[in-house]
Amino acid sequence: MINSGTMSEVELSTRVYVKMRLHAARYPHCTVSGVLVGCRANGCLMLCDCVPICHLSPPLALSLEVALTQIDSWSNLQGMFIAGYYQANSGLKDISPTYTALRSASLMTGYQEDAVLLMMNNEHLSLNAGVPPLTVLHQNSSKEWVPKEKTLVMWGHWEETQRITRQLLKAKAYRHLVDFDAHLDDIRADWTNQDLNVEIARLAVAANGSA
Repeated sequence: MINSGTMSEVELSTRVYVKMRLHAARYPHCTVSGVLVGCRANGCLMLCDCVPICHLSPPLALSLEVALTQIDSWSNLQGMFIAGYYQANSGLKDISPTYTALRSASLMTGYQEDAVLLMMNNEHLSLNAGVPPLTVLHQNSSKEWVPKEKTLVMWGHWEETQRITRQLLKAKAYRHLVDFDAHLDDIRADWTNQDLNVEIARLAVAANGSA
């Protein structure tokens, strides 16, 4: 593990942003949240995927614990680990971490000490956002969640990410996104959203082929 006082770099993948964005679009009047999974490359924390968790209410401790147990096992099989937490508040201008977000993010540090908390900025979730509409936070040496230095946050292919996000939003692909709340209602529903992962990858290949 990386010491929590160390300022490590973080890189967010297209898949992570697209799925978070679709989760917020599926439940536009709700607070949505989820777990980030990733890997490490050259000391950088790579956020590779995310698992949408909740939209009905702040996740109950027991429900989150059940979800984390399954996500931990699944991510390990993929060669990844639990790497953080994300949340979009229900209020348009509300981008402050709630108590629940801070508590949940702190749980993630039990899996990865330098886990991050991503807070989405609803007011800037447009189809043509000039910069990524979110704040990346990390725990400092005093265990306080503070914004990470922007120079340590990297985005892989932001223009391509925006293009894929626009395509999937226009196609209303968010209607097919499954979060853990929905999975608990119907255990046949795939909380890993593999069909969506395949579609994101297909669009990325198409975009690179036309570049």
